[in-house]
Formats: sequence, structure tokens, C-alpha cells
Amino acid sequence: MSKRARFFAVALFLGLLLWGTGLFGVEKRLGLVLAVSGVAYVVSAWVLFEDLKGWEWITLLILPVLFTLGSGLFGNLLPPAVPSMFGLNFQIETSLFLGGVVRFLFSVLYIFGMYAVLLTENIFSVASIRTIQLFRAARSVSFILALIVSLFFFAVALSLKLPFYVIGVVVGIVSLLLSFESLWSVDLKTEHLDDVYRLSGVIGWLMTLFGVVISFWPIGPFMGGLLLTSCFYALLGILEQRLVNKMMAVNYLEFLIFNLIIILIAFFTTSWRG
Repeated sequence: MSKRARFFAVALFLGLLLWGTGLFGVEKRLGLVLAVSGVAYVVSAWVLFEDLKGWEWITLLILPVLFTLGSGLFGNLLPPAVPSMFGLNFQIETSLFLGGVVRFLFSVLYIFGMYAVLLTENIFSVASIRTIQLFRAARSVSFILALIVSLFFFAVALSLKLPFYVIGVVVGIVSLLLSFESLWSVDLKTEHLDDVYRLSGVIGWLMTLFGVVISFWPIGPFMGGLLLTSCFYALLGILEQRLVNKMMAVNYLEFLIFNLIIILIAFFTTSWRG
């Protein structure tokens, strides 16, 4: 079996496991999703085993685990039924069927997303040994996937109405782990680990503060998650450029304008009446 076939088989296997967690009661799903995330580490390490060495046992496996955990948690926010769509109201059987379709489609998207994650991590592993043309494309895909994973976690944390300090800790830890993996993959050199530690720590700390602030904002969970993700995007993008000394004033302006647009959208879509 080719390596790509094994990647897809692993992604399909994990996708079926995640889909299966939805067949159990809500009180059991957290434990099941955590178990599937543990399985994701094992099978990802197995399929990437030939190329794993040193720090790569951690750096290359952060994204597969967090992508699985974030997808599993976010999947529980999907509606079990779709009572209406495009102005049409459905009978309960139809609405339950549509809810099942939505969850199934989400599982399919997870499978393809996990396949992309494994391909990306494989490219990073090979690129740490020799230069390959796909490295820059893999960096872009990894960056986008990190943002998607962060959105999943941030939206879930806000939807659970957790205490502000818990939200801050969750946002900070997720941001720390994702930024560590992303910053490490900038040049895949272990001699720059001190800079990676420092910069990912800065991102984690600032995102903790942002998470605490957003927890007091009367904003919807998804919009709040999107706002936090935009902050994470700006911080990670700026510090990645700082790591390779390629940051210019125009780059700062791009990140600031993007963040400002998201903040304005969040402000005007928030109900301030209490």
C-alpha cells in the first residue's frame, strides 16, 4: 500500500470513529472524543513512523491530535435536527434526517482535512532532511488548518459558558500548541527552538488575555470564536515573519486591517441590550 493510501485509510478510520461518537449520549461524548484523539496520535505516529525523529514525535503530531479533538468537540455543537431551511419548515422525521446529513458531511470534511494534515506533516518531515518544492505549499496548508482548529476550540469554549479564567486557559493552551508547531515548521531547524519557545509563549499569553476579554463580551460563540481566531491569525502571522526577519510595514498594515474588519463585524452584530 502506498503512503498516500495509508494516509487516506487512517483519515477514513478516524473519521468513522468520530462519526460513531455521535451515536452515544452527550454525557459520554467528551470521553469518547478524547479517546479518539489518543488513537489519532497512535495511528498518525504509525503512518509517519519511517520519517519521525527527535522533536518530530511532538511537533509533527500536534496538529493531527488537535485537529481530531477540535473537530470532535465542534461536531457536538452541530444541530441534531434541522427544522427549517430556506424558509421551509420540515416534519420531525425530515428535520432529524437533515441533521444526520449535516453531521455526516462534517465527518466527510474531517476525513479530507485529516488526509491533508497527514500529507502536510509528511512533507515537513521530508523537508527537514532535504529541500523539496512542496514545502511552501505545505506551510500554507498547515497555517490554514491551524486557524480552522483554533476556531473549533474557541467556539466550543465560548459555547459552554465556562468561567472566564477557564476560557482564557483553554484559548491560551490551544494557541500555544498550535503556534509552537507552526513556528517550528518555518525552517524546521532545532537550533531555533529557543526563539520558537519564546514567540509561541508570547502568543499563548496574549491569546489568554484576549480569551478572558472576549468571555465578557455578549457575543455569539461562533462569532466570538472567529474574533479570537482573527487575533491568533494576526499574532501568528506577524511573529512568523519576525522569526525569518521578513516583516515589512505593509505586512503589519494588512494584519491590522483584517483584524479591524473582524472586530467591526463582531461589534455591529452583537446585541448590547443584555
